[in-house]
Amino acid sequence: AVKCFDPHTFKRNIPVRLVGGSHSAEGRVEVNVDGEWGTINYQYWDIRDATVICRMLGFQFALQARGANSYPFRFGIGSGPIWFGYLNCLGSEESIADCNIYTTNLYGYSGYYSHSYDAGVICYAKKLQARLVGGSQSNEGRAEIFYNNAWGSVCGFSSEWDIREANVFCKMLGYTFAIRAWGSGQFGEGSGTTSVYRPQCTGTEANIAECNNNGWGVSCSSSYRDVGVGCANQTVSVRLIDADGIQSHEGRVEVYYNNTWGTICDNGWDIRDATVVCRMLGYPFAIFSRTSA
Repeated sequence: AVKCFDPHTFKRNIPVRLVGGSHSAEGRVEVNVDGEWGTINYQYWDIRDATVICRMLGFQFALQARGANSYPFRFGIGSGPIWFGYLNCLGSEESIADCNIYTTNLYGYSGYYSHSYDAGVICYAKKLQARLVGGSQSNEGRAEIFYNNAWGSVCGFSSEWDIREANVFCKMLGYTFAIRAWGSGQFGEGSGTTSVYRPQCTGTEANIAECNNNGWGVSCSSSYRDVGVGCANQTVSVRLIDADGIQSHEGRVEVYYNNTWGTICDNGWDIRDATVVCRMLGYPFAIFSRTSA
C-alpha cells in the first residue's frame, strides 16, 4: 500500500502543537499530516525553524531550538510517524509549509531518524527589552536584556561576539548600527542570571532572539564574559579622493563620522568591501580594490 503526500492539502491545513513541556510555550514539536500527529527530526534544526513554529502558534519568536535529548530541556520522545527529516527555514516564513521541507515517514529507524532526535522549541510571547549599562555615555555599555522578569547580561566570548551581534543589539535599541563590540567584560560584570548565552548572529536579524544561541537564563561560564557594544544613530557618508585631492570614481576611501572625515584601515580589505563602498556611491560594483592607497 502507498500513502502519498499532498503538498496542496498540507499547505491549506497544517496544525502544529507542543507536547511534553512544563508550560504551553515549550515542548516537542508535533505536526498533523492527514489526520495523524507526528514529529520532526532534529537534523539541521535551528533557531530559524523554531521561530517559524512559534510564529504559527501565535508567539513572538523562539528562544531555543532543542531536541528530545537536549539537556537541560527534555520534552520526551514522540511516537508514530516522523513526518519531516528537516525543514531548512529562513526564519521569515509564516508557516513551515513555506520552508524547504524534506519529508519522510520512518518508524523506529536507528540514527538520525529516531524519536530520540525529535525536535523541540521554547517560544516567547513578550517583546524583548534591551539596555546598555556601565558606559560613559548612553550609546555604549554592557548589553543587557529583560528576560523572565529580570535584567540579565548577554554572555559571550571575545572571539565570537563581534560587530554582527553588536549591530543586532543596537538595532533593538533604535540605533542605526554598532561602531564597536566588546567581548571581554569592558563595562564590568552584571549580576543575576545571564539573559542569553553565546548568541551567534549574521547581522541582518532584527532581534537577538532570532540569532542562534546556546541558551537563555543560564549561568555564564568562567571562560566567557558579559559583552558590550557601542552604538551610533546617524547616516554614514563615504567619498573617494584621488591623488589630486579631488572627489572621483576612484581613490582613497573616506568616511564621514562624528562630524569628521577619516579613512579606513586596509587590514582585510578586499573586493567585497570595495563593492559595498561603490554601491553606497551609486555605482553597481567595484572593478578592483587596493590596499596601501
